Amino acid sequence: MKTKLFLSQLAALVVVAAIFYASYGATNALASARANVPEIYFAWERALPFWAWSIVPYWSLNLLYALGFFLCRDAGELARYVTQLLAAQMIATLFFIVFPLQMSWEKPAVLGLSGFLFSSLAAFDLPFNQAPSLHIILCVVVGAFYLRKARAVWLKAALVAWFALIGFSVLTTYQHHFIDIPTGLAAGCFVLLVRPMDGEPLRFAIAREAAHYKWAALYLGLAFLTLFAAILGAKIWGAWMLWLSWASLSFALVACGYAFLGAGVFAKNGQGRHAAAAKALLFPYLCVARLNALFWLRGRRLSDEILPGLYLGSVKEAGKFDAVLDCAAEFERPSGAQIYASLPMLDMITPSADELKLGADELERIVKTTLGGGENLLQTSGAVNKLEITEVRQTPAGSNERAAEQDGKKVLVCCALGYGRSASVLLAWMVIYAGMGFDEALNLLKSRREKIAVASSLRDRIEQIAVRTREI
Repeated sequence: MKTKLFLSQLAALVVVAAIFYASYGATNALASARANVPEIYFAWERALPFWAWSIVPYWSLNLLYALGFFLCRDAGELARYVTQLLAAQMIATLFFIVFPLQMSWEKPAVLGLSGFLFSSLAAFDLPFNQAPSLHIILCVVVGAFYLRKARAVWLKAALVAWFALIGFSVLTTYQHHFIDIPTGLAAGCFVLLVRPMDGEPLRFAIAREAAHYKWAALYLGLAFLTLFAAILGAKIWGAWMLWLSWASLSFALVACGYAFLGAGVFAKNGQGRHAAAAKALLFPYLCVARLNALFWLRGRRLSDEILPGLYLGSVKEAGKFDAVLDCAAEFERPSGAQIYASLPMLDMITPSADELKLGADELERIVKTTLGGGENLLQTSGAVNKLEITEVRQTPAGSNERAAEQDGKKVLVCCALGYGRSASVLLAWMVIYAGMGFDEALNLLKSRREKIAVASSLRDRIEQIAVRTREI
């Protein structure tokens, strides 16, 4: 078995290396055949030192790149590593062809080992293939691979320091300009987002509802607006304004989420944490989302009790509850809740029938686990307009109090504000598992928490799910 895996690793290395050198050499040759290939750099870069010794960490990436094939523990991990490397190569090659750039600064004469390494590099590396730096992209991808393997804290720290040195060496070896670094970092994070080493790859599914495209158009418009501001601002106030292009990329990715990537663009795992790559790419949007939540929640209650022990509210309150069902894709899990379930959904979009059913099922499990058991937490009695609610707990014989009162435990269903996505899921649970009618449940929600905002299409979706559930 080990021999078979080794042969697969060796074959993968040979094939990927061949693709690397063939595509890299081809784009170099294409750029060298063009007249007036541009060069983009900042004036301060002229003050950067040339450190001949830094070619050693620069070259070390090649060794780490190759060694990674043989550190894969099985065929599945090998396939994911190969996919990441090929995706990195594909992205870089596309940009090298469409937007060729060059590095025209001359390197000082170097002797010894450093001189040999520089000469070996110059044998196949012409001064083109600049942005995004493939070296930086691979530094991100290969670095993430090794960090995942490391267990000891000191080893993780050493790896971070070494890969940071590799990244910085592209400047001190006069191989790249500064602009190649952030573009390379963005491309590397995108590779990790699309094909993470752990978990499923990012799925592409064209949205079917018009509301998705409305919000996609809004965020795409913001992406173009911030990109225009970055370019114009750089001409008026200085190159530092180009950092606005980070916000442009962030908004563009969110637009893709609404159009065809779904909530997966946030890469929020079952523990309620965003993948590091997603946080890096979406950081500007995530900041805006938090400011937006602060604005809309100012002066308002963060959560409200809808039924005994069952609350609806903002994810900002989640740390105060014993159990949480989190529907917000753009917020991470606060610490505190012992029982936690993550069901990421896009903001301002009516949850699909599948999301509603999954959310209702998950909430029923949490209610049973946290609030004491029984098939349903509550069941209604009386006329809808009276909103009379009667508990039907199955408590142990001789008990005069329900488990929730004994333990004082509380369950929160939440999203960013606690008005839309989470309200829709709680509404679905109330109809499917608490036995309430849709209007009765909706009126109860609106009477207990202000500003509830659910779409008119929700009624049909929930009632159809309820009918199918009863038939099963």
